[in-house]
Amino acid sequence: MSEDKSFNLNLDQGGLTRRKILQGAGAGALMIGGGSILAACGGGSSSGGGATTGGGGGGESEGKPVAGGVLRVGAQGGSNTDSLDAHNVLTNADYARAAQLYDALVRIDNKGQPQLVLAESLEPNKDATEWTVKLKKGLKFHDGSPVEAKDVLYSFNRIVKGKYPGLYALGSINMKKSKAVDPLTVTFVFDKPYSLLEEALTLHWYLYIVPTGYNPKKPIGCGPFKLKSFTPGRESVTVKFDEYWDAPKPYLDEVKTINIAEETAQVNALQAGQVDVVDYVTAASIATLESSGQKVVISKSGGWVPFTMRVDKAPYSDNNLREGLRWLVDREQMNQSVFSGNGTIGNDVFGIYDKFYDKSLFPQREQDLEKAEALIKKGNAEGQTLQLISTPNAPGMTQMPQVLKTQAEAINLSINVTIQPTTEYFARSYLKVPFSMDYWPYAPYLVDVSQATLPGAPFSATFFNNPTYTKLFEEASATLDEGKKGEIVHEMMKMDYDEGGYIIPIFFPVIDGVAPYVYGVEPSVTGQALSTFQFQNFWIKK
Repeated sequence: MSEDKSFNLNLDQGGLTRRKILQGAGAGALMIGGGSILAACGGGSSSGGGATTGGGGGGESEGKPVAGGVLRVGAQGGSNTDSLDAHNVLTNADYARAAQLYDALVRIDNKGQPQLVLAESLEPNKDATEWTVKLKKGLKFHDGSPVEAKDVLYSFNRIVKGKYPGLYALGSINMKKSKAVDPLTVTFVFDKPYSLLEEALTLHWYLYIVPTGYNPKKPIGCGPFKLKSFTPGRESVTVKFDEYWDAPKPYLDEVKTINIAEETAQVNALQAGQVDVVDYVTAASIATLESSGQKVVISKSGGWVPFTMRVDKAPYSDNNLREGLRWLVDREQMNQSVFSGNGTIGNDVFGIYDKFYDKSLFPQREQDLEKAEALIKKGNAEGQTLQLISTPNAPGMTQMPQVLKTQAEAINLSINVTIQPTTEYFARSYLKVPFSMDYWPYAPYLVDVSQATLPGAPFSATFFNNPTYTKLFEEASATLDEGKKGEIVHEMMKMDYDEGGYIIPIFFPVIDGVAPYVYGVEPSVTGQALSTFQFQNFWIKK
């Protein structure tokens, strides 16, 4: 594969690290920072999209949305580094706040499909080297100024120059050649065909549109709410934007987002009526919440927490060992042990909600100890102690290694598990050690490929490098023929299944607690909480 700047950036430049990206976007196991909940809270007021319990999802019983009210969000995973920068969100609480303030050209919907937001249309030229984006009419920023093509160019230029996470969704974009055709039309130019733009733009939390001259210390967006106040590490208050493009939304008058350091405090606050919704709780809290009359929304997401094996390092360079470990895993037992059965069984291929994902392409792996033992022996790992390193950065990342360790004992395979603090893990282990874990929210298959499984990809934890696979990706990126693209994706998925460096036993669930008077909270496949934080869809009816 020829060198491509989108795959070979220095991740230390511009302050961009995988740790920063993974601290948010659904890394619900993070429990860092935050002020006292008692001090912070005042009184008052798809294909396979997911499942709910406790009446948490939408439905006719909710009735017609009601305008008004204040929603208090008990947000896990915030810290003193909380930021309102539209393009550099870091913590879970940042993602919740950014979704209130900003909007993007395209959004991923609850079923994992692209949904036009600020964009009226996206059209490629015949070879996908140019894309023309037309904006909806009448869009406004919070200061009353119009949202125009020049602002879209400014936003993407800011992402590219700052090397912010959204850069990796933009492929080989050439910002110098991209231009505003008229106030509502922008043409993006790419150095090589890029048919994936619409899918890539579904990573909307990295690609918000801001006004020209944007100042993150005084953030102006075009999202459903505008900023009233913000104290990093503590709370923010946003108020309804009356000129929001998607009227009559938002229904709420105000959203107060309160940092809560850990799950027990979240659950207690919801039960005590100090907050109205809480995010990223574990299965252990379901019964407690439901018994106290709260609703629980369980999203069967496409988020994945894989075991990663570096295919360039012994003993994992031997595919017999990689294959043996995949057959070792009892996926259903792991799902029950870690997620109380609420996760979705995986089969070592990501992108489960992608339009091209076809389960019939590869038989579902189930535990086969005899096969696992024979393959591990053939891979020259018999008698070795495997070193598995993880960190508490996302749902299941500390529990799944312990379950695997126990399952391996059935064939006398020794796995030594080390759980490192997050700071140490990303400094010393991530993208370095041979056997580890990672975290990914849901994205369309080829978007994740560009970030994870190509040689030189920015977050390649497996160092997978197959020239045929790379060539197939380039062909898929260059074609606008959906039939041809689907055939190519199927070939690539089969290669992931047969020889890749990932073990993906489970797609993790996202579990949220919701007060009985809060409506509009729907399950989502994205791996982010509270319907991907789309608070404009929520309403309160007491």
